[in-house]
Amino acid sequence: MALVDSDQPGTIINRPQPIAALAPMYAQEVVITSYADVMANAQEGIYDAQGETVSRSGLIEHITPAFAAAVARLIRSGATYWFQIRSVGVAVADVDPDATAYGNRTSNFSVVAFGASRDRLDALWDKLAVHFKGLYLSFETDVRPERLKDAFPPRTLARLRELKRRYDPTNVFRDNFNIAPQAGTD
Repeated sequence: MALVDSDQPGTIINRPQPIAALAPMYAQEVVITSYADVMANAQEGIYDAQGETVSRSGLIEHITPAFAAAVARLIRSGATYWFQIRSVGVAVADVDPDATAYGNRTSNFSVVAFGASRDRLDALWDKLAVHFKGLYLSFETDVRPERLKDAFPPRTLARLRELKRRYDPTNVFRDNFNIAPQAGTD
């Protein structure tokens, strides 16, 4: 499926042509509709952008002995089948935190773990929270409301809410990690 944000028939037909030219198409259908209507037809119930994999994310400034010991316990537990520590300092920290939605720019490392059981991974990951100084939302599947506060510093979250009030007051783009236009309704 390809979505084209236009009400001009020529634009709608022209945009997917490079993809259509790659191979014979099985079927083609053009429908002019709203994004909300597309999502309403996607599946039964609310789409929560979740698959089978559970992933957790955290940002830390330093790898301390206490953090390393906690991570060793997590890895030995078997609750994670993939674990990564990635350097994110340097150029990331050079960007003004107010320039993008990614406001936690003082951390030197991104920490990510994947697991198959949300309960098992969350129980251990939540114990690591004392070491984290935020998270990178694109590697996070825990949609508990407090994750928004972990992902966005207060000024960043306020700025994102203002953008939601201005450009999406009816909260159409609410899947995955919803930033509701009004605080406290996430």
